[in-house]
Amino acid sequence: MIRRNPVCSLSCLRLAAVVAAQVILLLLAVSAVPTAHAQTYAILHNFDYCPDGSLPTSTLIFDRAGNLYGTTEEGGRNCGGGGDDGVVFQLKHKGDGWLLNPLHWFTAGAGGDDGAIPLDYGGLTIGPDGAIYGSTNEGGITGCGGTCSLGTIFRLQPPPTACTAALCPWTMTLLYKFPGGDNGAFPQSGVIFDAAGNLYGTTQFGTAYEASPAQGGWTEQGIYNVGGELQAGFVMDSAGNLYTAGNNQVMQFMPFEGGWIKNILYIFSGDDNGTAPAGGVIFDSAGNLYGSTTHGGTLGGGTIFELSPSGGGWTLSTLCNLAGNGGPQSSLTMDAAGNLYGTTEYDGHFGGGSVFEATPNGNNWTCTDLHSFQQEGNGVAPLGGVTLDAGGNLYGTTSEGGSHGSGTIWEITP
Repeated sequence: MIRRNPVCSLSCLRLAAVVAAQVILLLLAVSAVPTAHAQTYAILHNFDYCPDGSLPTSTLIFDRAGNLYGTTEEGGRNCGGGGDDGVVFQLKHKGDGWLLNPLHWFTAGAGGDDGAIPLDYGGLTIGPDGAIYGSTNEGGITGCGGTCSLGTIFRLQPPPTACTAALCPWTMTLLYKFPGGDNGAFPQSGVIFDAAGNLYGTTQFGTAYEASPAQGGWTEQGIYNVGGELQAGFVMDSAGNLYTAGNNQVMQFMPFEGGWIKNILYIFSGDDNGTAPAGGVIFDSAGNLYGSTTHGGTLGGGTIFELSPSGGGWTLSTLCNLAGNGGPQSSLTMDAAGNLYGTTEYDGHFGGGSVFEATPNGNNWTCTDLHSFQQEGNGVAPLGGVTLDAGGNLYGTTSEGGSHGSGTIWEITP
């Protein structure tokens, strides 16, 4: 994986593409996706590289107390001095505002062995023990010239007593260091638990894996290699089957006689149904799957789709077509009424990405822009998905922009 200059970050690499696409996207998106009214957009935090991180790419998660958690791909406490390999952070209410607390700084680039670049597009996971679990794309093993620093699975636990200091880091434990080969390397997704306490995730070059607690430590095995790139993690049904999307497919993995078998539920062929799904899938209460493609469809910017079980197979329906040049990179979110929410990286009215809602209306769906990102100062290029609170407020991140150019955390209130 290419490491970025901490001064330049991702915004330098993508700004030209964003600007070049704006005129075309403005013409397409205005006619394709109506804009919702009476939405209030606010920035809750502007990342500043040091010490709170830069380039947030993960979908945020809530704990029971209403605190938000996420990761940044770059930045940290060394302020450009080496080893600024990403941050796990907490955002919590303080008075009428929000306060960001870095929970862990990754420093593998400075000789540490704790991992680097926590991508986790699907977000972190809170385990049954209340700890936070996730993965890093690199790091984990030192003394091999970087050739074996192939990523980690980690656990973060809060201090045993209340912290009163300005910065309150948590205790980080490495559960597993990826060695490559059949066990996989360079995880990009988050992890999920099954009922027995095993963890499941995917790696960049197509390995689906299982990690299990054993004799005070953890073991890991690759359960299947799909032969292509995987960015999304898994969802699990009540029978213990795993589902994800990637490599132009929606896939199911079923446990069978001590191993796993793979079933292809749908193959995207680049027609009007879209191509290149990246963000994984989610279930509704009826067992239907929902996801997105990043390109293709009738408007070129990807699609929102539904897969329904039918006659022993699965039937795909395209719910919405997106305009532009960079559709959703993370999984969708569904509210209690069945509405879907997500983000696009480059779409929207101004080419800087968007937050959208897909609403069922009988047999049809309506896709509406809730917010279009247009200025670096307000954040652009959201890569993580949308998180909802009990009041229907939406939360997410932009990977770039903000007052310091290192990304933002935003809130949209109805």
